[in-house]
Amino acid sequence: MKLQASTEEAIKRWERFAEEYAETHTEHGDTHKEVLLNPVLFKLLGDIKGKRILDAGCGEGYLSRKLAKAGAEVTAVDYAKRMLEIANR
Repeated sequence: MKLQASTEEAIKRWERFAEEYAETHTEHGDTHKEVLLNPVLFKLLGDIKGKRILDAGCGEGYLSRKLAKAGAEVTAVDYAKRMLEIANR
């Protein structure tokens, strides 16, 4: 039961932090994602045109949008409802 309680608390924290988090992201994410994470992810994924990709923990959705622009069929999920609302904007 303790795991469930900590999961619920984590979701509540992300709900409260969603707007502030989203404000730090551009179409490429934040600086760390743009410089470090994105190049590695896209190199590992290779050609993604037509691939079905799950963006689990999509946050504000920057990666889902980048993947879709590159031709992938993306399903984005996140526990924080507010993050999904922001991603859908």
